Amino acid sequence: MNRLLYTFPLIFLALGLATAAHADLEDGLAAFESQDYETALTEFTEDAEKGVALAQYNLGLMYHSALGTEQDFERAMQLLALSAQQGVAKAQYLLGSMYDKGQGTAQDYVEAYRWYEMAANQGDADAQYAVGTMNFYGQGKAENYPLAVEWYEKAANQGHRDSQYNLGVMHGNGFGTPNDMDEAHRWFLAAGEAGSADAQFNLGIMYQDGVGTMADPVQSVRWFMRAAEQGMAQAQARTGIAYASGQGVAQDYVRAREWFMRAAEQGDVPAQSFLGRLYMSGLGMDEQDLVSAYMWYKIANSNGDRDAANVIATLRGYMDAEQIATAERQAVTWVGRHR
Repeated sequence: MNRLLYTFPLIFLALGLATAAHADLEDGLAAFESQDYETALTEFTEDAEKGVALAQYNLGLMYHSALGTEQDFERAMQLLALSAQQGVAKAQYLLGSMYDKGQGTAQDYVEAYRWYEMAANQGDADAQYAVGTMNFYGQGKAENYPLAVEWYEKAANQGHRDSQYNLGVMHGNGFGTPNDMDEAHRWFLAAGEAGSADAQFNLGIMYQDGVGTMADPVQSVRWFMRAAEQGMAQAQARTGIAYASGQGVAQDYVRAREWFMRAAEQGDVPAQSFLGRLYMSGLGMDEQDLVSAYMWYKIANSNGDRDAANVIATLRGYMDAEQIATAERQAVTWVGRHR
């Protein structure tokens, strides 16, 4: 497979507060839901002082996220610890996250792992994902790929998108499990349908190359485009290539140029070279634009495309001094603006 990504964005707890399990929470929850954070803070403080675990968690979350008060990680950690010790899984997860990131305390992977594992054993999908991640990297305990797979599977089976994506990577690379591209495809598909741009990009590659599934250029473009629409430069470039070549979609040089432009503006070097090629050939436009072609090849060359230097040398033979100077100036301006 041409490309498999591995990213581990740490998932923060969404701020949809838990349903009241105690009558004392109702006023605080009602105030929070109406975005009256000042009142919510007061109500949760009163309830937290009574030892109500969910109030301690909610109040800790407010201090953590600076809602109705200044951000105070130390105070957040104190409150979350009280809630976590009473068994609130989300408090255990967020407390683990704070130890993981060194928020309100020195970074401590061992403590992070301990709290994540407590929440994970209660079925919290975010915590299961975090335990899988720490096993993958060997944080808080020795590296253990098979155990990472086990925890990712638990979270993925609950619909956790990033765990689904990482399972695709694990199966695709044989990390902690036999290499199985069919399984990789299955998990990328789940994550891609849930909106993971990285999974969508990998699905585009798999359908393009017939890896883990039958080759299908229409499906390939569909997945590249979904990732492209989320702003992934490499997917935008692949979508441009599909339109330029007519693979999986009707050939359309105008749309190809649009997608290449989006990717090029984000610094994608192949897209910059493809733009140069389109402007040099005049495809999808009324006529050639050698100045723009030179500019994009110059930009690609400055970003490491060595082959672009040969094209620039050829272009110079067809351009006058003023055109070359204009193209050079435009390239310098673009690079300066995107530095």
